Order: sequence, then C-alpha cells, then structure tokens
Amino acid sequence: MKNCKVLMLSGKGGVGKSTISVSIALHFASKGKKTLVLSTDPAPSLSNIFGINLSDKISKLKENLYGTEISGDEIIKRWNEKFGNEIYTVMRAFADVDYSIVEYLGTAPGIEEEFMLDYIMELVKSKKFDIVIWDTAPMGNTLKLLSMPSKFITHLNFATKVYTKFYKRNSAKSIYEIIDEWKVLSEQIIKFLKEEVCLMAVCIPENLAVEQTEKLLDEFKEHDIRVQKVIINNVIQKDIQDSKFMLKKAEIQRQYVEKIKNLHSDVVEIPLFEEITEENLIKIMREIFKDEI
Repeated sequence: MKNCKVLMLSGKGGVGKSTISVSIALHFASKGKKTLVLSTDPAPSLSNIFGINLSDKISKLKENLYGTEISGDEIIKRWNEKFGNEIYTVMRAFADVDYSIVEYLGTAPGIEEEFMLDYIMELVKSKKFDIVIWDTAPMGNTLKLLSMPSKFITHLNFATKVYTKFYKRNSAKSIYEIIDEWKVLSEQIIKFLKEEVCLMAVCIPENLAVEQTEKLLDEFKEHDIRVQKVIINNVIQKDIQDSKFMLKKAEIQRQYVEKIKNLHSDVVEIPLFEEITEENLIKIMREIFKDEI
C-alpha cells in the first residue's frame, strides 16, 4: 500500500464491494489514519451498512472514519460549476447559444467519469484525508473511467484542428488556452491514476464474476495500474456445508476460486456471512490484512 492515496474497489454489481470497502476503511481508521470511504455506485449501500443516511456531504462515522455517497447528478452539478463558464465561452465562439447548452453537454458520454476522477484527485490534493477508500460503480463504469482521460485528450487534439479551420489563432486565443488547460487536466488525471491510485478487485466464485474479473485485470494491466489484491467474497466454508446442496455449491465454488488464484498472485477469500454486522466487518478486515496484523 506504499504511496497509495486512493484505494479503489472494483468489480461487477452484487459482489459486495461496499461491504469490503467499509471493512478496509475500518482497518485504516483503526491504524490512526484519517479515512474517507466514498461511494459512486448508483445503488450505494454505505448508508445501509452504517445505519445512517449519507449524502454528497462528508459525514463523520466514527473516530478517524468519514463517509459520503456521491450521485452522478451531483458530479455533473460540480462539473458545471467548475467548467461551465469555460465551455460556454468555447461554444459562443461558434454559435449564438444560451447557457443551457452547457447543461446539455454535461450529459455527454464520458463527462461524468472524467470529472469523477477530477473530484477524487482534488480530494487527495486537499490533504484532508490520509487515504480515500473508493467504492466504485459496477465494473463497466470502472473501465470507462480508465479510458476516458486518454480519449478526452484525443478528442481535444482533434477539436483544436477543427477550431483552426474556422478561426485565426489570434482571434481564438482564449479558446486555445481553455483547450490546453483541459488537456493538462486529463494528463494530470492519467498520472494520478498510475501513481496514487491502488486497486483491489472484488468478485464472487461464480462463472460470470470470474470472466469479468479476468477482463478487469487485463484492462488495468493495459493501463499500467497494479492490482494489489483480488478479494473473493461469499466463499462457503467447511463449517456451513451442512447440506448436500451447500456441499455441492462449495465444490463448484472451489473450481472458480482456483481459476482466480491462477489470475493473480495475491488472493483473499472472504467467508459467506449470514448478515453484515460490525463483528463480521472486523473479521473481513482481518482476512484482508492478515499479513499486516
């Protein structure tokens, strides 16, 4: 975990990322680190786990531990506040448009992902927290997050060529400056992802989850982002194999557990719990960090 400012939990929907995120956050908080657990999942579970209504405002949960749930709408609102005037300046250079064009552009594919990363990068820069535990949206959104900054830079390079055809450089100076600032931002986000974001992949021992985990690991490898651990959640243990059904299911699970272990060198197995209690969250925490305890 050296130099890790953000620990990103990724995986398909329904594998227990929020539960794992909370357990990891408890670990760092117990070590005296000021920890923020943040969810950008469209169906967040942090509020249910802690028994309070979290929002986009950061709330204190216990000593050294804080939480927030950020919706897509909130991210777009903050994007508008930060970049709205600049975007309006660019658009006005081409057409007589009103400010509503900014709201429309805010719904474009990739904007939410780009600014989500910018928001988290700004959180880290603020140094209000020692570490941010990021409970991400289901896997497809995570993969979009990875590719978006590079795609954004490619688009801006193309956009600059388009602007050149319509305007003389001296009459469009402000537009060029704005585009250059956006390109710098995307480059900073790429650097941030590679140098300060660590990743743990979460899955369950089922066929689809294993296939998607393999895809996720390949994608992160392609972007030079190292996966710290793969966490296999809901593994049936011997002491609850009290029926033929559970015994059979456990045997099937073992096949997928072994497949996952062949994909990555550091794999943690988390037992299947009947319910998520604080005691069980601590048990999960100890399983994940047993090498450090």
